[in-house]
Amino acid sequence: MNAKPALIIEWRRTETLRPHGHTELPLLDEHSRAALVDDVGKRGIVEPLEITADGTVLNGRERLTAATQLKLTELPVRIIAPADEVEHIILAALQRRHLSASQRAALALELDRYRELKEGARDRQLQNLNKDPEVEVLPPRGKTRDHVARWAGVSARTVQDVATVQQHDPDLFARIKAGEVAADLAARKVRRALRDAQLGDTPPLPNGPFELVYADPPWQLGNPDGVNAPENHYPTMPLREIKDLQPHASDNAVLFLWAVNCLVPEALQVIEAWGFTYKTNLVWVKPGIGLGYWTRNRHELLLFATRGQIDLPEPQQRPDSVIEADRGRHSQKPSLVYELIETAYPRLSKLELFARGQPRTGWQTWGNQANQ
Repeated sequence: MNAKPALIIEWRRTETLRPHGHTELPLLDEHSRAALVDDVGKRGIVEPLEITADGTVLNGRERLTAATQLKLTELPVRIIAPADEVEHIILAALQRRHLSASQRAALALELDRYRELKEGARDRQLQNLNKDPEVEVLPPRGKTRDHVARWAGVSARTVQDVATVQQHDPDLFARIKAGEVAADLAARKVRRALRDAQLGDTPPLPNGPFELVYADPPWQLGNPDGVNAPENHYPTMPLREIKDLQPHASDNAVLFLWAVNCLVPEALQVIEAWGFTYKTNLVWVKPGIGLGYWTRNRHELLLFATRGQIDLPEPQQRPDSVIEADRGRHSQKPSLVYELIETAYPRLSKLELFARGQPRTGWQTWGNQANQ
């Protein structure tokens, strides 16, 4: 078997070379570009540029830029004639070591899309030229997520994340390709936006007044883009908006308020802003430890507050301050809590804020995930 002959290296004047018109490739960041210029200044162009016969650079745009900046008069080149110049440019870019996994996935998806569009155009041309209606033209071939992942040398999950962003947010996709944002973070942003758009407008608060308010606010914990951020599960609210809600409570009423362990001071502010006075708390103890920065949390606090004059429940109706129950889905509170509240205050009119799903018998509910 004969070996393929090596491409001959030539020298061309720098001023005769020009970048290809395809400008959708990610550029080097400032630090990497400075390092490249420094290296070319010390060693020259080590890897020849790949160009067409007329001097169009298909692989080596950044090296050409560095050489121009350094005023190098001649550069080593290889003359190539690929069947498709754009495809060659993208494939060459996929081999760059400085690209992140997210960037490689973005380029691979663009190559896949480019090939599909090209074949679709070819098929449409054949359909227009073909006068025999019995002859079928095959549809454009698509690449599976796994195939694209193999092209890019990344995980299928990364490809799926980039594809989600590409479909719904072109500007954010461009930032992935530029290396400004990672695929998983960008995909979380897009999925949150799609989810929130489906929720619609939050209904007005029920008129009331209510003698018992039960609330599980969507607290903001800091970084909404974190892997474990609550924003990945539901929209959150800043503290000011929670305090400004002002539920329609009676002059004589009780409040049960779920607090996040790291935001107990903020929960106390909400109690005060809503016109209640803190009295005590209950604790939900879970069967296994969860997440946490300072400690691995295994409990949540349910704060109890009052306003005006409220009769004490009978001793046998007063809830145990320790609630032991299994976890549900994210942020879901035990149904046992409803039973404890109803036993202690069976005759009070009840409002649940930030409720989800169907309202419980005897309760009014409010929230963008509540079925009214």
